[in-house]
Amino acid sequence: MIIYKNKDFLSHMQDVMDYDKRISELNSQWDNIKLLCEINCPIQSKNVLPNVTSIQKSFFSLKQELIDTLISEKLRIIEQKIISKTQVQIDLLIRNLYERTADVGFLAMDDDIRNFIKMDSRTDDALYQIQNRLKEYVAKYSVYDEIIILDQNNQVIANLDPDNPILNMIINDPIIETTRTTSDSFVEAFQKSDLRPNKERAHIFTSKITDKGATIGVICLCFRFENEMDGIFSKLTRDYDGSVISIIDTDNKVIASSDPNHVPLGVTVEPVDPGVTGIEFYHGISSISKTVPTNGYQGYMGLGWRGHIMLPLNIACHEKDDLTELNETIREKLLSLNNAFSDKLGAITLKTESINSALRRIVYNGQIIARDESLQDEYTRLKPLLRAIGRIGTETSDLFQSSVTGLFSTVVSNSLIDSKFTASLCVEIMDRNLYERANDCRWWALNSTFRQLLAKDRLIESEKSQLTDILVYINGLYTVYTNLFLFDQTGTILAVSNPKCSEDIGKTLNDQYIKNILYNSQPELYFVSPFEQTDLYDSRPTYIYGASVTDIDHPGRVVGGIGIAFDSEDQFQRILEESISESTYALFTDRNKTIIASTNPNHPVGSSLQLDNDFFTIENGSSVSRILNDDGSYTSVGCACSSSYREYKESDGYQNDILAFVFVKLADTSTSHIKEHKSAEIEQVDIYFSMNDPFVKLATFSIDGQMYGLDQSYVLEALDMEGVISMPGISGPIKGAVEYEGNFITVVSLSELFNNQQDLLSTSSLLVLQLSETERIALQVDQLNNVLEINLNQIRTVGISSSVTGIFSPEDAADQTILVLDHQILYEKLMTNELAADFLQNLPLLQQ
Repeated sequence: MIIYKNKDFLSHMQDVMDYDKRISELNSQWDNIKLLCEINCPIQSKNVLPNVTSIQKSFFSLKQELIDTLISEKLRIIEQKIISKTQVQIDLLIRNLYERTADVGFLAMDDDIRNFIKMDSRTDDALYQIQNRLKEYVAKYSVYDEIIILDQNNQVIANLDPDNPILNMIINDPIIETTRTTSDSFVEAFQKSDLRPNKERAHIFTSKITDKGATIGVICLCFRFENEMDGIFSKLTRDYDGSVISIIDTDNKVIASSDPNHVPLGVTVEPVDPGVTGIEFYHGISSISKTVPTNGYQGYMGLGWRGHIMLPLNIACHEKDDLTELNETIREKLLSLNNAFSDKLGAITLKTESINSALRRIVYNGQIIARDESLQDEYTRLKPLLRAIGRIGTETSDLFQSSVTGLFSTVVSNSLIDSKFTASLCVEIMDRNLYERANDCRWWALNSTFRQLLAKDRLIESEKSQLTDILVYINGLYTVYTNLFLFDQTGTILAVSNPKCSEDIGKTLNDQYIKNILYNSQPELYFVSPFEQTDLYDSRPTYIYGASVTDIDHPGRVVGGIGIAFDSEDQFQRILEESISESTYALFTDRNKTIIASTNPNHPVGSSLQLDNDFFTIENGSSVSRILNDDGSYTSVGCACSSSYREYKESDGYQNDILAFVFVKLADTSTSHIKEHKSAEIEQVDIYFSMNDPFVKLATFSIDGQMYGLDQSYVLEALDMEGVISMPGISGPIKGAVEYEGNFITVVSLSELFNNQQDLLSTSSLLVLQLSETERIALQVDQLNNVLEINLNQIRTVGISSSVTGIFSPEDAADQTILVLDHQILYEKLMTNELAADFLQNLPLLQQ
């Protein structure tokens, strides 16, 4: 394995290479134009080129920072996706295996199994009866393919699988001896075993069976590992992204693979330490690899297995984004906020805008500052070169911006996919979790002690205590319940597992699901309460799962039932919290929009989720995602509807549609580093111009996307905003003062003066105007354009009294107009504003 640094990935990221190449080409163009300036304008270039060279260096020293950050951000996106997928597979498996550790402990205390072991002579009929007993258990769970019972001599006295030829054999497998001697409640092994001689490996959970403190036998549950992994892989590889995910053991050997043809079982892979970007060479393919440990579940960590993924490098670095299905308005607004998703890229973009704004001021001033008449020919040659320098600066800045927008498009596209995937994952975990609950209640209803005692007309205190002890033992194994309770055929609670719920004993339950339990005698059926508040869960909403307990001697007679109070508040919260990441929240709802679990306090359980009805009508097992404005943020919302897991909600008659919603924040709608209404430039070549007709030179600029022009003879210079000083008591269009040639002059925002809008553009410039022999003013404008020569006959006169005296529209740019301003009327309009008088009173303070 090779540990790559950022620069090593550049050759694999074609889009980033293209930006690198194009910016370098612009740098070369810049050098060529500077050379032309020195040759054709030797005097003027001495004033202009030093500043231009400084700007050029600033741009291209920033280039490497941009390239490095683009690579880092793309790697972060790739790694986030593959790590998430790898984490999901190992944690899904561990959640499942945790339930197996409880199951084997439950069967180890089954009275029928214990009594069978204790028989002095076991008849064929007794063997038949115990095998049927095991079949009843497995009928509830399709996760097991074998159950084995051994006596105190390690002899197999019963097993379920007829194709496993071990009956009556003495087994010397080390796992049996470990089970007998351990103080743990179970032993787990994944290896070649004499218990499953026809298999290359077996996943076995064992527990000792005791009687009065003495070990009398061992129970073994054989988990369908390959079957379970096939199901997990089928869920995680639907996107066909080219990755191979696997489970590796403590020796780094692959024990499960999503693509055995590419990564076979038994091969050894190289694990990758956390925080390391490793490139693994396997079968001639370079792949980004990640290895993740499990987060565990309820304290269970398994056998030390880890998830491993390999994603071919050439596929990983060429992800495509597709935002064509997004609403066009939302797409444009969202992408205009592209700088908000990455602080580093946002800062780089701001720097490029600031650098380009400085360059535009240099070019602008090169066009407006008065020239010596003797240098008029040289100045004529300089003008197109200045415009070319300005264009290169704009193209460079646009390339920086384009690279960020392109990456943000990928972020948005991936977010739509990921939010939908995460929502699907949440409902998948929920279905898997509740599958276990449906099976648990039916398993426990088969307990012989329950069946025998509930068949009695009356129970004595010792018998009630016996029921309580069993419930307490079971609840200790299965910690996802707050309480287990037994009730008789009238619905009256006889025993509970949680001492805090002892006051429930004697209560008679009349809910419909209780009635259904008492009317049913079929062991394969279970019943569930609606998700609603119940006294059985401390007046909080949850599901109560229940099953019928039948007379052991007369199976058709119902003698009561068992109910299990699922700790939904804790379990659903964990499912959601463990599935989401930062800047994300998630919810479970029903089809009626009622929230049943939430990680966002603004959407509490029991409230209604106000989203479009379309979300709540999607088909079972399907998912959708959209971009919505969620409480002031553009957010990717993924939604998925539950389907089924194995038999649960597939063939058991139970229907309960749950929807998962995952909200991933992309950007605040109010966040924008760059003003949206930047206008397109108008250049001299866009204008038909005749030297034979009267003309005017207009210094043009834009405000709020509209182009304006002022007679160049009144414009002294373009400045940046850094020197503006704010004065106390000023507001509105008066922004403060700036020092110019030893005096302070008023700074006015034209945007606020014309439109009463606050200017948000961080790269605004100032235009210093000479209004009279003694009066000067600095106008804050959004964007500098060019100094243009325009024939007077092309300017349409405005016939009303206004600061706008004329309108000019280039023939080839009809959508762009230039509003010609009269500086004197503009000044008069400003002076009639009361704010101006307040400001002018403060101006002497600055002069001092």
